[in-house]
Amino acid sequence: MWKKLCAGAAALLALIAVTALIWLLIPQRQIPSVLESLSTNPEDVGAWDNVIAYVPLDDRTDNLEDVVYLAEASGYQVVLPPGDSYCTKLDGQEPNSSGSQYGDRETLFQWVQDMEARGCNLYLLSLDQMFSGGLVNSRSVSEPADLVFPDGSVMSETEAFDQFIFSLSENPENRIYLFDSVVRLASTVGYQGFGLTEYYALRLYGMEPRPTLEGEDLTLENVFAAYPYGADGVTPAQEGMEEAYRANLTDGMIDDYLGVRMRKLRLTDYVISALKTAPHNNIHLLIGIDDSSNTTNIQYNELHYIAKQAGRGSTLLTGLDSLARLLVGQIARDRYDHQVKTYLRYIGGSQSVPSSEYDLYTLEKTVDLHMDLFQAQRVPEDEAELQLLVMTAPEDPAKALDYCEEMVSQLEYNAQNRIPTILLEASNNTYGDMLEDMLLERVDFANLLAFAGKYDQANVTGAAFAMGFSRYLYLACREEKDDACDIAQIRQMANSMALTYPYILHTRQELNQFIELLRGNYNNLLPNPIRDRLVQGKLERAFLPRCEKVLDNLRGTRLITSLAPYAEKEIGDVSIRDPYFPWNRTFEVSFTIDVAPLASAGS
Repeated sequence: MWKKLCAGAAALLALIAVTALIWLLIPQRQIPSVLESLSTNPEDVGAWDNVIAYVPLDDRTDNLEDVVYLAEASGYQVVLPPGDSYCTKLDGQEPNSSGSQYGDRETLFQWVQDMEARGCNLYLLSLDQMFSGGLVNSRSVSEPADLVFPDGSVMSETEAFDQFIFSLSENPENRIYLFDSVVRLASTVGYQGFGLTEYYALRLYGMEPRPTLEGEDLTLENVFAAYPYGADGVTPAQEGMEEAYRANLTDGMIDDYLGVRMRKLRLTDYVISALKTAPHNNIHLLIGIDDSSNTTNIQYNELHYIAKQAGRGSTLLTGLDSLARLLVGQIARDRYDHQVKTYLRYIGGSQSVPSSEYDLYTLEKTVDLHMDLFQAQRVPEDEAELQLLVMTAPEDPAKALDYCEEMVSQLEYNAQNRIPTILLEASNNTYGDMLEDMLLERVDFANLLAFAGKYDQANVTGAAFAMGFSRYLYLACREEKDDACDIAQIRQMANSMALTYPYILHTRQELNQFIELLRGNYNNLLPNPIRDRLVQGKLERAFLPRCEKVLDNLRGTRLITSLAPYAEKEIGDVSIRDPYFPWNRTFEVSFTIDVAPLASAGS
């Protein structure tokens, strides 16, 4: 018996080996990157009036496809920097063409200068990218880093900002929209040697209460001086941590962590101060709070200091990965100068509490901040031109079905009565499949101006507001409409739906379990010829069939293409293909969305 088992095992291993060898000999199918198709070539730009020169935070879906689709659906074209100059690579991945894991700062500053020379007058620029080479690297640079340009000239970070970015504000025809982040509480897993152990240790270190500063004591240097200590201002902050986590911290890790925070806050403070001196009111800064908690943690004094310093042109807001999209909405709002009369309705009853330990504010406060950002007028239902419906977690779980029915019935009513609607699904999947099934079966998503339902409540709120308000302003205020804008609207709706339901809620965990069985790391899929193909095949088999339910919701329905006068077009075929992981981790996924030409719809 034992000999038979050994022989069987040997035969199986031999078969696996032969299969792997044959597989390796077959050329691997190349999945097209979204980088190859999203950007408008500067050489093809005729007039620059509606073109946005965009330097992304990084190349994740939130900051790439989502932003480009939104801009195009709102009547703008997007020009991106060349190649991989703004991409992030995790440890062990193939580096960018510059040889680094992060964005090429010198190339990006010079690219902005080139856009100005070409006649661009709309700029959307990530300061994390311009100063640090992207969000992830901004969490690891602990000392000021000079820029060295190809001609040999050397500039400090602030000198480069003054010469290449702030100087744009001298031209009153330019409009410059900047976004920046407050450093989150932890490092990035899979970057510069940090794993989950370091992540949790540093996050808990950052979460330890610090001395709180008020009034005249709230200065930059005092904020820095309070960093290392607990609430009493004397005991080292790490002394308050559990021993199991404290043991994973070294003095060097703590020094680097505090250095990163100092550098970032100094740069943000410099930019805020510079904007107050701008010759024209044409440069704006939106600062996002990344991964926080409503406690007196290490961010507490930082946030209060920024709020105290913020003035002309600067705004502090919760959330991060929706900032670029929010600024596209700001571009549209500034262009049309129209305050939207908005009716706001919560369903579920949990808007007065944060949805998780990672949220700084309650959902209600987060929504209010975004309403203020867009200068929306809060009005009764019968006076509104736009409705914002917010689905919260169920205040009473026993009434979950009632809440779902209430939301779906309201959406059906709005569709029948041609009421422009934004659906913010901020329930954090507390309804399970019930809400998803009811929405996809009874609501035509194409009839919505916006839908967002993934990730934390801050970013999902920003995504819904950006998508809804910018699209509304385009439909209501722009006289000349463009079919390409409508195609982009379908793409961004399909993108949001597919990421929320088929991927995040159903596919991602299945993939993670599959990768663990293969002894891989789903936070950083290191190159491995056999495993890469197995994971890619699993992604396609698990994700693409589930997308059909989402796509069937869009096919054959009507898209609102104008509000003044009201008009619709019928959607033909919509398909999703070629999914892949832009960062070689399962946290986010990218894919191509194909949309057939739209047909005119009768009344």
